[in-house]
Amino acid sequence: MTAFWFWVIVAIVFAIAEIMTVALFAVFITVGALGAAVVSLLGFNLLVQAIVLGVIGVVGILVARPYLVDRLHIGRPTLRSGADSMVGQQAVLIEPIGGLEQPGHVKIAGELWPALTEDGSSVPAATPVVVTALRSTVLIVRPVPTPSSPSV
Repeated sequence: MTAFWFWVIVAIVFAIAEIMTVALFAVFITVGALGAAVVSLLGFNLLVQAIVLGVIGVVGILVARPYLVDRLHIGRPTLRSGADSMVGQQAVLIEPIGGLEQPGHVKIAGELWPALTEDGSSVPAATPVVVTALRSTVLIVRPVPTPSSPSV
């Protein structure tokens, strides 16, 4: 009966470790320790209990963890940084875009960036635009549709 409580304590310790790290490693050791506790109640010796712990832990980490990490999107940054973070942001055109060969400039994140339109059209200054892509160091923008004023 002492082996049972040993495995329960091991399971609790690894469960706490999993809660603190959320890395999906310790959870498999927790499940393995609970499996070893059940096997100890069935009367198997310490070697069998340790094998159950090892098999469940290793199989969980090698087989189940990659699947769960992929499904739960653990470890993937959701924040974009740098120039990529500008995609989707709105800005105001500071200098007009004259066409494909004449980029304008937008002020975004406190910096002036060269900007072209998606279709190569010209856009006057002071036009609100949204950044749709980044090509090298040039922002690709499109004018933001403005709500038309109701006619009376």
